Amino acid sequence: MRLIGLALLALAAGLYLGFGSDPLGAVLFRLDPGLLNLVQAVVQRYLLPMLWDNVLLPVLEAPVWVVPLVLGAALTIFGWNRARG
Repeated sequence: MRLIGLALLALAAGLYLGFGSDPLGAVLFRLDPGLLNLVQAVVQRYLLPMLWDNVLLPVLEAPVWVVPLVLGAALTIFGWNRARG
């Protein structure tokens, strides 16, 4: 857990240096333009339509480095707490 968390923290630092404050959605659109339309259609049609507007859209508007930073910090903290307890 800690190793994956530390790798995600390193990825966040690399993304910050590479993309700065570009939104996650813009970076994903540059990589694969059809991906966001597909994910939106699947989420709104087969899952919960409110999930797209209330959860995924704010995540896509956040800077690209925020998601791996939050996940990496959570996994690192969880891994250290689990190892001690």
